[in-house]
Amino acid sequence: MNKLLIVTCTKAKTDKEFEQRPIFQSFKKQYETNSNIEPYIFKDNQKGLSECYNEILKDPTHIDKTVLFVHDDVILEDLFLYEKLMNSPYSITGLAGTKSFNKKADKTAWHMCATAKEDFVGEVAHVRNNQIWTTVFGATQSRALIVDGLFIACKVKDLVQKDLYFSDQFSFHHYDMAFCLNANEKKVSVGVLPIRVIHYGLGDSMLTPQWEESNKKFKEIYCS
Repeated sequence: MNKLLIVTCTKAKTDKEFEQRPIFQSFKKQYETNSNIEPYIFKDNQKGLSECYNEILKDPTHIDKTVLFVHDDVILEDLFLYEKLMNSPYSITGLAGTKSFNKKADKTAWHMCATAKEDFVGEVAHVRNNQIWTTVFGATQSRALIVDGLFIACKVKDLVQKDLYFSDQFSFHHYDMAFCLNANEKKVSVGVLPIRVIHYGLGDSMLTPQWEESNKKFKEIYCS
């Protein structure tokens, strides 16, 4: 059977530190209960996500696999994760995103630059102060132009055949948007599926100078 490689990058330096990250228990459960799921952890990671992800995509031993790139502040709750990703109709599968991109938007986060509310797709659950809620953006199975980078599953062979990789111009912020827009240019299908996860992130990184700098660079490349 086809293999699913789950890849996460973490700043945790030791196994004990990684065990404290939100992803650990569900990550462990996924690969321990399904022999077709393999883990890959970039521990004590100081590199950009694009660099790490491309390292996986360019490794010829992964050519026939589906690779899930997921942040370490995510809990993988879906018991049918493997089956859903193996049977995905898309080359790139995410959880939430948009079917449009407004180049005139000042803030180029995917949820702030759709041309219409009706273009949002997918859903994501979040948690804060032990309270969990789910944001439903739109249809939970749909083609998309852009998907959120917290969870991006890729059929490696489909990407390699179109010479599609993550842009090394974006190490963290905007790497997902650049990747998806490049996929669209190369006619690689992108979409969302109803896959249950809980995300501990709330987009706070948009308030940082690093995000603003990345936003400026992204607009220069993709919005001119």
